Amino acid sequence: MGTPLLGIRKWIPAILFACGVLLIAAAVAAGEAEVSLVVIFPVFTGSSWMFVSGVLLIIAGFVVFFLTMFGAIARDTPGTEPEPVEGDLKEQTGTHYGGLVLIGPVPIVFGSDRKTAMIMLTIGIVLVAVFVGLLLTTLLLG
Repeated sequence: MGTPLLGIRKWIPAILFACGVLLIAAAVAAGEAEVSLVVIFPVFTGSSWMFVSGVLLIIAGFVVFFLTMFGAIARDTPGTEPEPVEGDLKEQTGTHYGGLVLIGPVPIVFGSDRKTAMIMLTIGIVLVAVFVGLLLTTLLLG
């Protein structure tokens, strides 16, 4: 069983991200930042300390999340997991991960195995189809 510190560490990226979003929302509410809508994406602009701090906290949340995902921060201490017994018939389980990056209409996918990468590719193709459909609908009706 892990230490309580490791349980807290997994929440740090989410807390940083949430605090960043709250600071940006507070800056918009105080009139120190503006919100625009470009195509279907909200764009926030501002130069106050509250807005800049919010953006920095969101970036820090992403950085800490990726460092945690790849084990640079929250590594398990050696010897905490029981070693497999020879002849054990239980299947070894592992963590599977994957990701999707959309650059324009081009989905770029990655995953720890082929099945996860194919799931991410399917999600990417569906998202591109939805966005293109929304864009065409807007252009045709507008």
